Amino acid sequence: MNSKILTFIAGLLLVIPSIVDAGPKQFPEAFYADESYPSASQCAGCHQQIYNEWASSNHAYASISPMFHKFEQAVTDLTQGTIGSFCVRCHQQVGTQKGEARYLPLWDRSRVAREGITCITCHRVKEEYGKVNGERTIEPGDIHVAVGGTMRGSVFDDIIKNKEKLKLATSSKERGQKIHAGVYKFEQLGKSEFCVSCHQVAVNLGIKLEVVWDQYRDSPAFKNGVTCQDCHMGKVPGVAAGYDKGPSAIVNGVPINPNRRHSNHAFYGPGYPIAHPGIFPHNPDAERWTIQEWLKFDFKAEWGSEKFEGSIEEYAEVFDELDMALEGLGGNVASLDALETLEAAISRGKTAFMRKEPLDRLKAEIETLSSAVDVDAFADKFEELNDAMQNINDAVDGSGVVTAPKSFKRLSAAIKQLKQTATKTAKTFKPAYEKTNAAFETISNKKAEELTDEDITNLGVAVSELRKSMPAAANEFTAEMVALKVSMGVNFPAAWADPGDREEAWEIIQANVDALNEKKEMRKQVMENGSRIDGPFFTGTPGVGKDLAFKYTITNTDDGHNLPSGSLGAQPEIWFNVALIDPDGKNIWESGYVDSNGDFADNHSLDLAAGKIEFDDQIFNLQTKFLTTNVKGTDREMYLPVSFDIDQRPLLRSSNVPTTVLNHPPFVRMEGRSIPPLGKRDAKYTVPAELLKKPGTYKLAARMRSRAEPIYFMRFVGATSEMEESMNEWMLDIHPYSVEFEVK
Repeated sequence: MNSKILTFIAGLLLVIPSIVDAGPKQFPEAFYADESYPSASQCAGCHQQIYNEWASSNHAYASISPMFHKFEQAVTDLTQGTIGSFCVRCHQQVGTQKGEARYLPLWDRSRVAREGITCITCHRVKEEYGKVNGERTIEPGDIHVAVGGTMRGSVFDDIIKNKEKLKLATSSKERGQKIHAGVYKFEQLGKSEFCVSCHQVAVNLGIKLEVVWDQYRDSPAFKNGVTCQDCHMGKVPGVAAGYDKGPSAIVNGVPINPNRRHSNHAFYGPGYPIAHPGIFPHNPDAERWTIQEWLKFDFKAEWGSEKFEGSIEEYAEVFDELDMALEGLGGNVASLDALETLEAAISRGKTAFMRKEPLDRLKAEIETLSSAVDVDAFADKFEELNDAMQNINDAVDGSGVVTAPKSFKRLSAAIKQLKQTATKTAKTFKPAYEKTNAAFETISNKKAEELTDEDITNLGVAVSELRKSMPAAANEFTAEMVALKVSMGVNFPAAWADPGDREEAWEIIQANVDALNEKKEMRKQVMENGSRIDGPFFTGTPGVGKDLAFKYTITNTDDGHNLPSGSLGAQPEIWFNVALIDPDGKNIWESGYVDSNGDFADNHSLDLAAGKIEFDDQIFNLQTKFLTTNVKGTDREMYLPVSFDIDQRPLLRSSNVPTTVLNHPPFVRMEGRSIPPLGKRDAKYTVPAELLKKPGTYKLAARMRSRAEPIYFMRFVGATSEMEESMNEWMLDIHPYSVEFEVK
């Protein structure tokens, strides 16, 4: 089924002209300058509370989300790039306006682009936009350029009048705390209409992937004048209960307008992050290390914690001696890492060589190679290496790690082999290195538009020869050293070799985890404030040998959105889980159970397809799926709203009725399972009579469960196992409770 879906999504999107970029837009040079797009951390100087709220928000996560990138890349591949910047222009608005290519990885993007929906994305907009997906113009300029707000009063004017006393700088020529030099009133910023351009997503006329605005526009909240901001930025998550009070800014320790209405920039919602906690939430202290370095930090092993560092301190130092002794050898880990980095860049083609910043980093990696082999230093280095190995041997003997002695013997043999091939390596390495350096210089001296595929191919050939010049013994040595370090719990990448760095990083991780826990609590409040479970309500009197029929009533207490709300297609998931426990404490029946992957047992479960579990024929599932009626066959549930034929060739059928009238493609039924605002629905169940074998006290345990993405869909777009694990770890149980009753 997945291959067919991929084919038909591609077929649909290939014929959608409205989402294809017509070409690069022409903007003044200021649009592309880094200094013209201030980072949120610059705003934090005066707006620390707002920054802290925003830093763990879904807005701040928009550019970082690994699931977004997997999905966006899958759709881009399927459409052969014709979708253009359609997705990133909401998720990376600043980066798109700056001219950053869609395909750039996070680590090659500017800092402000990685911030996703950052401060200036909303507060540097002057024009009102309607349903134009993500295409708003952010006013370029440094930190001193005026910003938009919902109010324009005398408070800021008073600040400017007293800027010398407050030690403020309103231009680059002045000293003091840098601030914006003005505030303009932008009324739409406080209205629901401001949110539409990114939260009502249509890939084509009538084909909508997100319908927040449609749901809200037809809701009681809209009729009563309740705005998106009232529920998502107010005092209580998900409820229009007013706003807290607080200063609009704190300038050099002085609160400004302390009783002003405070809009919470956590932007309460049901979503959650699955990124590495060193990368998200945003934390200025974390920027000491790159994204790639953070991805190598094993926070689950608790690197840097007192517990972890205490467990390895007895033998960690001897490995530091070994690493120092490796400098100048052909088996130097740094040299192999440099080659790996360069080869990864080559695999991305021209895109990796089109910006100065990544080019400079790659050049540094190549220069690392220049000192990787020094034949004159080999003799001395191997003496140091032997001494280090003796110390490691002593540490291994006293470590108590069962696997360590075997790993040590293999490492010792690898070192002997490395010593024998070191001189030979020096002879073959130098010319290969020079060829690689020359090929890279060719690329470095060209402008981005002048690069050719031949340039990249030549570099790839040179790097391949360089790799071959490295002796097999060096690779074997590296592998055995890693194996020994793994067995003893000290396998640290170069960036994390220093225990002080690991300890500092662990403190950052803990601060970010605390922020994530606050986010998790707000998410729970949003979900529980927007729903209610009543029941169970029994049909008849429960008895032994009788069918047990009962129901729960699920109410959407939210007056602004469906339950669930927002995106359609694969997300989000909300389903009901109820289990019957007999007098002996045994679970004898359940609906809403999950398979080994975490998916519930419907037709998309991979375990169900493999025959490992039974189909859950009573599941109460509120997940919105698209039901597409084929010319042949029955309704088919789809990940995305694509009209398709079951034959191998995709068939996109025209309609006699415009999709603008239907609000969806012909034969597609959307939002079939979700509950409208203030609506309710019964979850009805029947337990077979043969399961109620004895009288006594039974228990019904019930809960709603919520997850942002189903695991089958994550695999559909190529998510990693770590991403799947994180997605399931954040799964939320809503209103869990149990009821006891008697069966006679």
